[in-house]
Amino acid sequence: MCLVTIHGKTDIGTVRTTNQDTFAFGEPVGSGCFALVCDGMGGENGGNIASQLARDTLIGKITRNMREGMDANSVRNMMLTALSGANSMIFEKGQADPTLSGMGTTVVLAVLLDSTLHLCHVGDSRAYLVRGGSLEQLTRDHSVVQLLIEQGKITPEQAQIHPQKNQITRALGVESEVQVDYNEFDLQKGDKLLLCTDGLTNSCTEEQILKLVNANGAKQACNKLVSQANKSGGHDNITAIVIEN
Repeated sequence: MCLVTIHGKTDIGTVRTTNQDTFAFGEPVGSGCFALVCDGMGGENGGNIASQLARDTLIGKITRNMREGMDANSVRNMMLTALSGANSMIFEKGQADPTLSGMGTTVVLAVLLDSTLHLCHVGDSRAYLVRGGSLEQLTRDHSVVQLLIEQGKITPEQAQIHPQKNQITRALGVESEVQVDYNEFDLQKGDKLLLCTDGLTNSCTEEQILKLVNANGAKQACNKLVSQANKSGGHDNITAIVIEN
């Protein structure tokens, strides 16, 4: 079996009337597992539909195609093909129904096989690595404020209150094709991974996230992260998956 512990939790928050976040995880093969989070966007129902379509499509494609002993290039191709398929599903549904036009979703998709983390993402949902008392963000936000930070126009602190802080520059399903970031990381025993939507990272500091993930097992960490985000306002849907290696 895959020698990791995985738990996930999603919560509507204290303000929103619907939860447009989705998540999933599974162990299709003995030495590997996958996990994903999505944060939908677009109208009253579009975000729900986009994130659910992405989740269901990715579950199906990863479960069917993941194999023991896959090399890194095969895993990469599997993930990118799955994400391209999910993008097409969402885009075509949006094109066919004017009420869903422009819907899309962020996604972070992680595949752990043997001791390697294969990571894809689109949008501003994030993956973090907790190792030896430190927190490292593994993904780069595809967002307006991230571009402004990189251009030296605003600081990370200013980004938290910037009027465009929720505006993303890439999403699954908005266009007929999508650009996906892919990276690989070597994992060590004792590492913990966090996949989360911006409802968590906009409400919790990195210090809070590190403390809660470090001090708790996967299930308790998810519960406490969601609770902390709600205590800090709960202005958005909140989703977290914690993986203990």
